[in-house]
Amino acid sequence: MEAFDELQVIWNKQPQPRVAISSNQLMEKGEAHIKELRAGHRGTIVILTILIAALVTYFIFIKAHLFNELTLGLSIMIGVIIVRVLIEWISVRKFNAIQYDRSLVAFTQLMQQYYAWRKKVHRVFIPVIYISYIIGFSLLVPIFQENLSTGMFWYVVISGYGFLTGFAFLMVRILRKERKLLKFLTGMNEQDK
Repeated sequence: MEAFDELQVIWNKQPQPRVAISSNQLMEKGEAHIKELRAGHRGTIVILTILIAALVTYFIFIKAHLFNELTLGLSIMIGVIIVRVLIEWISVRKFNAIQYDRSLVAFTQLMQQYYAWRKKVHRVFIPVIYISYIIGFSLLVPIFQENLSTGMFWYVVISGYGFLTGFAFLMVRILRKERKLLKFLTGMNEQDK
């Protein structure tokens, strides 16, 4: 009986075979990922457009027709966000141009090109936009200090720079995720060769 128990223990220690993913499951997974990417692009564009509208409304409301630090700061902030929206539109167009009915190798190459573009965006454009936005916000800080109560001033400064810090961590996380996906796609292409 001990021999049977030993055999049972050995049998139970065997690695479980991996369940093969069917082509339908793989396609469903791919479609879900594509929907997630599209939703992310749309969400980014909507959020940034709302931010632009809020800044432009504020710009008009305070009648910033005279050139000063306020005008300069708001103009920089609005300008870089408009550039960011344009970059997202370009990304959406590039993503929508990918043909899903191509061979796996061709599709993988197209996705690799798309993520290489996104890598450039995150490495070149986003830091410039982010730093410019910080400069624009920083130009507004002295004006906030003059025109707001002490408590409100500190709230605006802490929440503003806190948001920018949180956003920086979010961008790093997104960049790492996209870089990981690009590495995976590059690895797939190298295996096919």
